[in-house]
Amino acid sequence: MPESQELVAGPTPAGSSGPAGAPGSSSQDQQSASAHASALAGELSERVIDGVAWVRARTTVRVLTVMRAVVYGMVALVALLTAAVLFTVGVVRIWDAYVPVHPVGTRVWLGYVVFGGLLFLAGGLLIGQRRARREP
Repeated sequence: MPESQELVAGPTPAGSSGPAGAPGSSSQDQQSASAHASALAGELSERVIDGVAWVRARTTVRVLTVMRAVVYGMVALVALLTAAVLFTVGVVRIWDAYVPVHPVGTRVWLGYVVFGGLLFLAGGLLIGQRRARREP
């Protein structure tokens, strides 16, 4: 039976010995292979992390920036619209309180007509400019 064991084990390369646990075994080879595999795994994981960071920078960061701009723009639009309405109400109230028009009941309606006419003219001018830009 010892001859069959030698046939199974076969010849050993120079510098190494037979089975593990024998003197001069390949435990050092196993350790270096393990260290090499660990280094490769570390390099691979770094490349995967870098790739994910690159994809995130190209997609998610840009989408978040655009969404922030949209949300902040909507908040600013609502704030400006509210300020415009409050400004118009304040101007009409000041008109009603300080413009000397008699009888007193007609002052508010006159303010509505004057400021409505001003806003109408401003809108007409803006629409006229828009059409002028469109036509070459």
